[in-house]
Amino acid sequence: MEHDLHSLLAAARDDAPPPRLSIDDITTAGRRLARRRRRRTLLASVAGGLAAVVTGATAAIALFNPPVTAPTADPNGTPGLVVDATQSPARPAGFTSAGPFQTNYSGYTSGRYAVSDPYLVTAHYQLSTIDLNAAPSAAPTVSPSPTVNGKPARTGSSGSIVPREGRLVVFGTGAFEPREFNGGAKLSIGGRQALLMHAGGSVSPTVADKYGCCTDPVIPAMAWQYLPGAWAAVYWSRAETMPTRDELVALAEALPAAVPAPFPVGIQVRDLPKGYRLIAAGTRTSSYDNTNLSVVRLGLKPMAPPLTGATDLDAYSSLILTLGIADHVTGEAINKTTCPPATNRCAILIEDGQFFLQAETLGDRAMSTSELSQILKTMTAEDPFDPTSWPAATAAYAS
Repeated sequence: MEHDLHSLLAAARDDAPPPRLSIDDITTAGRRLARRRRRRTLLASVAGGLAAVVTGATAAIALFNPPVTAPTADPNGTPGLVVDATQSPARPAGFTSAGPFQTNYSGYTSGRYAVSDPYLVTAHYQLSTIDLNAAPSAAPTVSPSPTVNGKPARTGSSGSIVPREGRLVVFGTGAFEPREFNGGAKLSIGGRQALLMHAGGSVSPTVADKYGCCTDPVIPAMAWQYLPGAWAAVYWSRAETMPTRDELVALAEALPAAVPAPFPVGIQVRDLPKGYRLIAAGTRTSSYDNTNLSVVRLGLKPMAPPLTGATDLDAYSSLILTLGIADHVTGEAINKTTCPPATNRCAILIEDGQFFLQAETLGDRAMSTSELSQILKTMTAEDPFDPTSWPAATAAYAS
């Protein structure tokens, strides 16, 4: 789901004849190109800063969780992310349960897979993507620039985004009920219970029928206790890259503990609508999103544990607030609210047009664009180039 102004304004001009370029047009285009190059360089530092914040290795941790700090090292070896080894204390020996809207692990690699830093947190779980462990390109090939984990979106030859391989969900104590894994193979991870299932209820994958042809591969999923009463789970998306049993076990065993740290947000609102409370905070609207920096979801109904998996947040009646990178076209007005017709969102360009703020509503209690426009007027963005200064989600959206 895209949440910027580019697609809306581009669609509005699709039927227009191509304009002739004047000297002023060429000059403006040159200035815009220079601004994009400068922005790309700056946003590379934003990406590294956000990755560090999400792993709990920034000044934000010191502010909300003194005096202990977590490692600053980037576990994914992201190119261009400079790490000060003098500020990288050893990882904690074991896990401590995370509180609501906190993280307690960091991104890592295991064999041919790379697990991202947590990109979304709720009161009951954290969420990461799993990709093939291939070195990302040193510089993005398209604008806007990298994701918050410092990696540009992977694309195929046609430019379409390659699907994520899988996802990791790390639940808080008492938040997960593994009944979806009933009937699965019983394993042991770190001396604690683990359950391995395959789509269709098969204990082991079958890729060919008795005639040696044509059955679909069976996709695996595994859940395990990383603390007594606290579960994590890996769900897979693509048959072409699905892990073996040993690779799933290795992914579970490699999960690195981190000092529990509050998840930061880059958006604040002066006047929240009555009844809306924080249900999720993240750095993307989906696993494919590479334009947003901070996403806050506010809902009328809290999640009710125990959960059987990650929640479909779009099914909630909710208000979604976004701070993102604006890959905009010439002529867009800066600091002017735009609410496209027949949509459920309003947005505004800020910071000389480099970023945008957006308010969107979902569900059966969707707000009108006039209400969204009023909310947008009370929204303020934290410094997008300094995520270390962002407040904790629970502080910015206290119940």
